[in-house]
Amino acid sequence: MDNKKFEKLMYFLIKDAAKYSFVEFLDESGLTEEDFEEIKKYLQETYGIKMYL
Repeated sequence: MDNKKFEKLMYFLIKDAAKYSFVEFLDESGLTEEDFEEIKKYLQETYGIKMYL
């Protein structure tokens, strides 16, 4: 997997979700802000991918 392409994809997905209400996006996805923080940490530590938010 190309980590840079994945990072770019995640950037645009998160950026689009943040246009309106990122918290609402997480809630609709069944995630909490704490869940998202864990996901961000995992992606950074495992793949070196930095998230937009």
